[in-house]
Amino acid sequence: MSISAKEVQELRKMSGAGMMECKSALNDSNGDVKKAFKLLREKGIAKAEKKSSREANEGLIGIKNAKEGASIVEINSETDFVSRNKEFQALVNKILDISLDHKGDNKIIEDCKDLISDAVGKIGENIVFKRADYLDGNIHSYVHNKIDDGLGKIGVLLKLSGSEKDLSDLGKKLCMHIAAASPLSISEKDLDNKYLEAEKEIIEKQLKDSGKPENIVEKMLQGKINKIFEEVTLLKQKFVMDQSLSIGDYLKSASEEIGETIIIDKFVRYELGN
Repeated sequence: MSISAKEVQELRKMSGAGMMECKSALNDSNGDVKKAFKLLREKGIAKAEKKSSREANEGLIGIKNAKEGASIVEINSETDFVSRNKEFQALVNKILDISLDHKGDNKIIEDCKDLISDAVGKIGENIVFKRADYLDGNIHSYVHNKIDDGLGKIGVLLKLSGSEKDLSDLGKKLCMHIAAASPLSISEKDLDNKYLEAEKEIIEKQLKDSGKPENIVEKMLQGKINKIFEEVTLLKQKFVMDQSLSIGDYLKSASEEIGETIIIDKFVRYELGN
């Protein structure tokens, strides 16, 4: 008998099982969706439905590099134990391959639904596709708390421009800094204005409550805002490998050494659960 796409989708929604499992169950039940669901339950495939309500805050950050660029994904599971499961690691790598093919296209989540649903049935935990990014160009990467190649708890992608020379050592050090220091932006120019305004409101209230004269309050406000820039913007942060330098200073020194101006175009930092 002919099984319609609508019936397959209905069963998938009920069970959380993959497309092929749903088609097979519908064939075995002569198109009866309820009987097909029961068959999936009996096989243990439909347990994904129950798992989907559980919180998933563990898992892995994955990074994969290609000739044209690199992808980074966060796939969550319920327990840290699952992140060491080879099937889960294989799932993250498959999703990374799809992400590279899509080059940042939002369709990736839809295209990974079956993979994730099948993995939930096999592994027995809720698994969630949280996010993905793709950068092209001269990309450098780093994975912290590495469990396997390209898999860990913190991941960084960094795009540099301004030179065709080998910048792999510089790129790795900058990525390691970003992983450790967690900057919010490259400079104050691209810092989220909502974040900055919220911080300014808090500081202004604290300073007004201090009872100091207005001109002093204004100077102190600017000083505290500058301190925020030093804490959260990459170029003004103190380099974790040499606290005598800011990242801006380190970049300037590296540029002078090779005779070309190295520019940080973009970075992406993922930390598991954040």
